[in-house]
Amino acid sequence: MEQLDYLWDYQKLDLLMDELENRKKSSPARKDLYKSIQYLKKQQNDLEKLNNNVDKRYHNYKRIFHEFQNIKDSLKKEEGILSTEEIKSAKQLEHLEKRIAEIYEKFSERKRELTALVNEMDSLNQNLRALNTRVRKGKKEYDINKREYDLVTKEIGQEYSKIKARRDVIEARLKSSLLKRYEAVKGNHSVVMAEIDQNRCGGCNMALASLVVQKVKDKNGVIECENCGRILYSGAEAQTE
Repeated sequence: MEQLDYLWDYQKLDLLMDELENRKKSSPARKDLYKSIQYLKKQQNDLEKLNNNVDKRYHNYKRIFHEFQNIKDSLKKEEGILSTEEIKSAKQLEHLEKRIAEIYEKFSERKRELTALVNEMDSLNQNLRALNTRVRKGKKEYDINKREYDLVTKEIGQEYSKIKARRDVIEARLKSSLLKRYEAVKGNHSVVMAEIDQNRCGGCNMALASLVVQKVKDKNGVIECENCGRILYSGAEAQTE
């Protein structure tokens, strides 16, 4: 067999391998796996954000609670003065009552803040529980889809390996320069070699000069289509080995 005959058979196996790769990429199992990965990532990101919010609220709660306790102690102290004999005049009493009123206002304000924070943290904790449930569900779906995809890739991988082994046998018979040329054309066209059909390029359908057609039929070197750049071929009767 001529080099171009080997290359033609090489291409047929190469295209089969490409087809298997595309089957794997477009398989429903892969799409389902991708969806489950995206879903799981979103739930995990939401969970991380929610955990951060809970942490921030908890730190605020501790800070305000500390302030609340200090204000409460101050209020107790000031109220304790009222029960002593330290108050000597109405002015002192008025001043003390004013301080107590200011402290009580701060006390009430911190109490409202604590109540609001507790309610908010309760709501966040409910959201956390719901998110954890969705994460577990997403992980379960991911595991199922991953098993399905692994089965698909295993089946396709076995077929791919068999075809690649046959292609490798042919590759060993090809000149490295011809293979480099093949790969260069493949950068632009998935089908590298085009069979001549009624004096036209089988790739782009451009009419070919009679001299070009004759050179290809005579296997007089590697001839590329002037229009699309594919390697022209004549003699598809060659059998794949």
